[in-house]
Amino acid sequence: MSEFSELLERNRDFAAKVDLRRLAMPPVMPERQLLVLTCVDPRVEPAGFLGLGTGDAGVLRNAGGRVDGRVMEDIAYLAMRLGVRMDVAVIHHTQCGTGMLAEPGFRRAFADRAGLDDADLAAKAVTDPAATVRDDIAKILASPLLSSDLVASVSGHVLRLETGLVETVVEAVEPSARPAA
Repeated sequence: MSEFSELLERNRDFAAKVDLRRLAMPPVMPERQLLVLTCVDPRVEPAGFLGLGTGDAGVLRNAGGRVDGRVMEDIAYLAMRLGVRMDVAVIHHTQCGTGMLAEPGFRRAFADRAGLDDADLAAKAVTDPAATVRDDIAKILASPLLSSDLVASVSGHVLRLETGLVETVVEAVEPSARPAA
């Protein structure tokens, strides 16, 4: 029996309690016009620490909750698909495992194994989550892809695993209006 088998049992309970049909008609509109970007770390579950329910918000997760070209494309796609201006909340956290990318030996070994650039990996390390949140907010605000016709606001936060509290590092900022390309 795999680890996933128990989760399938839990899914039966979920399906009995939650009616996804209300979310099934395209375009699927979250209850809030909100997209949360955060880390894949299992301690960082936005449904838990933000109290989100099924269908409340869009959620993107990657290692470190970092903003890159793929994330910006996903945000633009979702906003255009839904036809709404979305608030985007970027949430990094303390004790992030991507901090290991700051260690040259680990980073080089991973870069070699994955065929990735050592410098690109170094830039993804979250050793100071307040600083990396600020950097990622700046990337979103500078992106010609994510102008004010798609993104209503961008904010940055740090989840402190020591306390479970979310600290706001960058208050909600509206992107500048740029003509669509």
